[in-house]
Amino acid sequence: MNAVIYYTKIPEQYRKKNMEHMIGEKLLEKGLKEEYGLTLAYEPRAKGEHGKPFFTLRPSIHYNITHSGEYVACIFAGREVGLDIQVHREVNYRRILQRTVPQEMIPEILEADDPMKAFYTQWVLREAYIKWTGEGLSRDLRTIPMGDSSGAEWNVPSEGWHSLLDFEEGYSCAVWSAFPLEIRWEYAEAELP
Repeated sequence: MNAVIYYTKIPEQYRKKNMEHMIGEKLLEKGLKEEYGLTLAYEPRAKGEHGKPFFTLRPSIHYNITHSGEYVACIFAGREVGLDIQVHREVNYRRILQRTVPQEMIPEILEADDPMKAFYTQWVLREAYIKWTGEGLSRDLRTIPMGDSSGAEWNVPSEGWHSLLDFEEGYSCAVWSAFPLEIRWEYAEAELP
């Protein structure tokens, strides 16, 4: 199955001005037009039980929007999909990990060769998972069913398909879907009025 991610770097004049949602909508509009020949203004949307938006008349088109740091991205796929991106920032990892991973994983992450990367790997995997399922933050991230580690891979949920995506240095990005996705990236300028 194929998917496409439209992404953009937030223009300097819009940074730190809470414009991410508007830019995400512009990416959604552009991708919908480019990929499906549809006009966003004419496509009714609704929200699922926990707030995940969907097209009411286009059940075969699924999307998800994410933003962090200087980037906004929107993924399109033929099935439910979740996408998350996070810029790496110094934060109180121990405090946040208490709310995001099972207790037994905390030492493993804090003692990793690169604790910041290990922390953000878990963060984007869990966020992309709950965005895929539509549960959002109504779900306790610590309760996501985890498979066992294999090789250099951190524990990941035992259902669906995921991929950690290569992105700009200093960012982590992950995608979740029921089945493997072949992903194409498209850079798009965010044209705001």
